[in-house]
Amino acid sequence: MSSADTLDNENERRVVNEFLEELRDTASSLQVLIGNLRSQAVSAEDGLATLRRDASNLRSHAQALSVPLIKLITHRLDEYVGELKKVGPAELDEVQVFIDRIERLADGEQVTEADVPTVVRALPAKRTADVDFGPIEQKNVEVMLVVPEKAMARIVERELAACGYRTSVVRNPFEAMEMVVHTKPDMVVASMELGMLSGVDLGCALAAMPVTQAIPFAVLTSYEWGHAKLRGLPPRAALIRKGPQFGDDLAECLGRFGIT
Repeated sequence: MSSADTLDNENERRVVNEFLEELRDTASSLQVLIGNLRSQAVSAEDGLATLRRDASNLRSHAQALSVPLIKLITHRLDEYVGELKKVGPAELDEVQVFIDRIERLADGEQVTEADVPTVVRALPAKRTADVDFGPIEQKNVEVMLVVPEKAMARIVERELAACGYRTSVVRNPFEAMEMVVHTKPDMVVASMELGMLSGVDLGCALAAMPVTQAIPFAVLTSYEWGHAKLRGLPPRAALIRKGPQFGDDLAECLGRFGIT
């Protein structure tokens, strides 16, 4: 190994160690915050604002590191608190699950790659806005949405949450590929337009990799079958059309892939 490679490795270890120290400090601060929220020493409004700020910061910092599970956990924590409208006892118990896991990882807990999907699915499901989770049976089915448009992502999430499915939203197709490899969702739904890539590109990439080729994939688009821009879409992929057909297409897609 060259001296330059050694220096690069040392720098990477230093950056990771610094982040883990920050992770421990933030987790400790959040433990205190949760206690203060339980005792009502901090207002729910101020506490929720702090939770959102710290979760967003952790997620942003984690993205620069080559520590996949920490990236996944901080992503899910940020998603979870971003959807909260209140922080009652049930919500605080679920935030506590995230914080406990983050503390264990920061302290060196080792998780095998094979166990990552199980660890991620054991985290609390985010409380999708406008959906009453009371009477809905929560299922161990996870759908990853690769949808840059927030309004469209929310529409799809509401439909899936109403069926009891867990969802996670990723805006960037390159980040999505990494997350699919690590979390093995039950299905991936991607917008047609993803910036540098298209939904067809993402579908082809996932279909070409043995580790992801069996994962059901659907493109969310306003195009009909036969449109030129859909050429190259893997034969196994499904189409979910925006507009009046959306509900029927989504139901047909879930049924076709046996996602129940």
